Amino acid sequence: MKIELNVLIKEWASYNINLRNLSDNTVKAYSLDLKDFLYFSFQDSKTVLKSDLSNISSHTIRLWILSLRNRSVKASSLSRKISSLKNFFHWLENSHNIFNSAISKLDSPKKDKKLPRPITIIEIKRLFNAFENKKEKQWIISRNQAIFLLLYTCGLRISEAIDLKTNALPFNTSILVKGKGKKERMVPILNITNQAIENYKKKCPYPISSSEYVFLSIRGKRMSPRSFQKALERARNSIGLPSSTTPHSLRHSYATHLLNAGTDLRSIQKLLGHSALSSTQIYTQVEQKRLLQVYKSTHPRERAN
Repeated sequence: MKIELNVLIKEWASYNINLRNLSDNTVKAYSLDLKDFLYFSFQDSKTVLKSDLSNISSHTIRLWILSLRNRSVKASSLSRKISSLKNFFHWLENSHNIFNSAISKLDSPKKDKKLPRPITIIEIKRLFNAFENKKEKQWIISRNQAIFLLLYTCGLRISEAIDLKTNALPFNTSILVKGKGKKERMVPILNITNQAIENYKKKCPYPISSSEYVFLSIRGKRMSPRSFQKALERARNSIGLPSSTTPHSLRHSYATHLLNAGTDLRSIQKLLGHSALSSTQIYTQVEQKRLLQVYKSTHPRERAN
């Protein structure tokens, strides 16, 4: 029996969105991973036999992984690609009775353990001001600063900020965020952030009230995350901050600064929308060296020496 690969991929994508509640961006990434593998395995073939999928060998899988490493794919990305592959074949087994023993035995590589790099509070202030640019329209500057504050003072992911809809306005003291897996969480919002959004609304030349989304592009359409990423790149370069200063580093800074101020991990976990506490515990490692230095400089016994 012949099967169309594109049809299979679409069915699997629909399963991930509707039953696993994965985000559209995650499913797109998974689908690209799968297409890469299937193209490597079957080249230009658009249809394959069930037996073709069952008989993909360990040798083919190893060659595919080797090709990814030759393309300098990071361990974290390679791990995701293998996870996508295993997920697809697990779904194939349950929905189409297609089993591949080689893929079922496939192990994911260990991910690179990289600690998040938070930005200091002084750098946060400099970076906010660095969005001011004489070449940029004032309403665009106000928009970018409002998004910046949402990421840093609310701990939002860039996709969560860009996806905010006008029917949620005004935010008042808290904001309802739809995160990964379409999970919702309530996050407190500071007055300064509310004011920045109101300032942007007043300056925006397009009627935001009639738009579905809060943040609009230069053409009045829904803004893309890449637009803010580019604006942040220009801002960080203008004041000499490293390339690790990204939209996600603002979220890291939010969590780290809350932890430094004495907020407990469980609360930070809820604010960030982490499913597991282990995802939040990484922030304790970020400050481990700093806390050790504070301990040594303040403990009476250590000071006596």
